[in-house]
Amino acid sequence: MCCLCKMSSLILTFVALSLLDGRILVARAQPAPINNPPVVPRPPINQPPVVPNPPITQPITPTPSTTQTSVTPPPAEYYFTVEDASFTKFCETRTILTMNGTYPGPEIRIQRGQTVRVHVLNKGTYGITIHWHGVKQPRNPWSDGPENVTQCPIQPGKSFTYEVVTSDEIGTLWWHAHSDWSRATVHGAFVILPPTDEIQDTPYRFPNHTLVFSTWYNQDLKEISDIIAANGSAIANATGYTLNGLPGDQVLCGNVSEPIYNMTVKRGETYLLRLVHAAMHEPQYFGITGHNLTVVARDGALVKPFSTEYVLLFPGQTMDVTFEANQNHSRYYMLYRYFDDSRVNTNDQNTTGFLIYSDPVDSTINTTFPTLPGATDNSTAFNFTAQLRSLYSRTDAEVPRGNVNLTRIILKVQVDRVNCTGSPNCPSGGGKGAASFNRISFAAPTELDILRAYIGGNTSLYNTSYLLTPDEALENATYAYQGTNVIELNYGDPVEIVFQAIDFGPAGGHPLHLHGYSFFQVGMNNGTFDSTTDPDSYNTDDPAEMNTAVLFGSGWTAVRFFANNPGVWFMHCHFESHASWGMATALIVKNGPIEDQKLREPPVGLPSCSA
Repeated sequence: MCCLCKMSSLILTFVALSLLDGRILVARAQPAPINNPPVVPRPPINQPPVVPNPPITQPITPTPSTTQTSVTPPPAEYYFTVEDASFTKFCETRTILTMNGTYPGPEIRIQRGQTVRVHVLNKGTYGITIHWHGVKQPRNPWSDGPENVTQCPIQPGKSFTYEVVTSDEIGTLWWHAHSDWSRATVHGAFVILPPTDEIQDTPYRFPNHTLVFSTWYNQDLKEISDIIAANGSAIANATGYTLNGLPGDQVLCGNVSEPIYNMTVKRGETYLLRLVHAAMHEPQYFGITGHNLTVVARDGALVKPFSTEYVLLFPGQTMDVTFEANQNHSRYYMLYRYFDDSRVNTNDQNTTGFLIYSDPVDSTINTTFPTLPGATDNSTAFNFTAQLRSLYSRTDAEVPRGNVNLTRIILKVQVDRVNCTGSPNCPSGGGKGAASFNRISFAAPTELDILRAYIGGNTSLYNTSYLLTPDEALENATYAYQGTNVIELNYGDPVEIVFQAIDFGPAGGHPLHLHGYSFFQVGMNNGTFDSTTDPDSYNTDDPAEMNTAVLFGSGWTAVRFFANNPGVWFMHCHFESHASWGMATALIVKNGPIEDQKLREPPVGLPSCSA
């Protein structure tokens, strides 16, 4: 289906759903409320007066047009400088790596289909790359960003211009560093708007605010990354979390609360929130006291709207929600609270912001927290994730149906160990912590990135004999195999990937992200996947489109897509420690037979692979 046809269908469907919204919301089954004991917020102590923060994004107020046709604007230009900057948070002043000296980094805002040229100058002390999370980059893996997979790092003092090519993405995505653990502080929102003449028929017509949830460490991130890579040590505990860079009033330094993010609204208006979950490891629930949320998009794709008291996001995911400013008090809490089905290395901080009415009926403050599910309530988390549906019905050209000519890949996702006997820092016993797909723990090459090795025919740097189904010999081995193993696909192949949880124990669920594609979540359930019976229950009519799927620790998740974007595309867990341990692989999608099915030429100035 053409992009404009699809958008027209999308608009009509969204309008129809809006008109029928009351009946749809009543008919949709919602997760049962959780009767947890009420959480009493810690009262602010000697908090300075609330001063509204300047808005991160300005409200959109386009002039509707009945005659204008959609014309893609020329490429947008952004200038990014990677540089150190000092910030005081969680009672300490630290120098961190930033983009343009800000935390979070600058927001990119463009129109659907528009190309972005981002000029990146590295003034940091070590190499870095940038990834445009959720942007499909058709035929353009050269600017996708994962270090040593599609490019070598931009070295200190050097620069590189990313040509970020968008297509049909809409709503909120994000960008982040893709080297070591630097994405903890180097990240920002990536907003894609409908064309001006279409925006009035979408949820993006409302005034909007971007909320970026991040993880903060008082430890040096490079040291954490190096230690985990060297000896497979446990996940580093976060010092805390921030909302748009602020820890919130539940964090105290002595008897003074840390600064809190303030979002000002006007009574009677509807607002759009762009939620970016930039956390390193921690899934979080989000809610606003006294206000229902309507979910309208996830991962840059519209969904059938549904009303809820809370949303759940895993690291790497984005979500667009609307709400009505229809309450009377002057101030309400916005709250992030952790979901952690493993209860391992968890920081229990409640991360807060204030929703402030500029014209309240009642000047008093509502000091209660919103009611959110419990930290270990797996069934509620599963039900929330499973209910997502695409806004409109999908065609045979979008979602592979049936099993004819289908490439089915079953990946057993596992926290594992690899043999490190004889290596420095190897723990006693000869094995160190790792993670794997089908007991293959991924290790990227260092002398050349996989993309250039593939284009140059240097197949010695990677292995294409990937096991598309689990191997009994490897499953019974003491240690996982470690190597640069990739999955080769022909252009146009209908593909199904089934992620199967294995031996997670305390490791919990996982967010699994594929670069270069959005896939369709056609099924998920508890237990072990049955390739004979489980596909019968797939939803191939209106499956949610996403770039980061959730695999819960006790089951499986199935996604489908057509391999119609040639290149090398990284796939990995978005828990940073597990990606560092090797819970990753790459897809090599071969060129198609015609020109617009082939890789673009490499850009000028691609970073050298020698320091």
